[in-house]
Amino acid sequence: MILVIGHAMAKPDTLQAMLAISTEHVRRSRAEPGCISHEVSTDAQEPLRLTFVERWSDMDALQAHFRVDASRAFAKALSAMAEGTPQMHVYRADEIDLSAGQARA
Repeated sequence: MILVIGHAMAKPDTLQAMLAISTEHVRRSRAEPGCISHEVSTDAQEPLRLTFVERWSDMDALQAHFRVDASRAFAKALSAMAEGTPQMHVYRADEIDLSAGQARA
């Protein structure tokens, strides 16, 4: 599985517009092949900070997502409204089944 974690800081006057385009992007992305989940939320301690968490079945699905015109337009629009440069980190991950007793504390 591919895990994507991203952050973008809004300006007070761009927060609502950034949330609107982010919500639209999340809804569209969820329908793409290979998307396991795609979410956006605001930080409870920094309400202008948007956090994106995405899970994709594999790197091919994520790369296809990046090639979608609407995804590129979203990234460009988000960057234009953000305070500073949005950040994105991509990880390869395996889910750990805690019910099997493999990683209990």
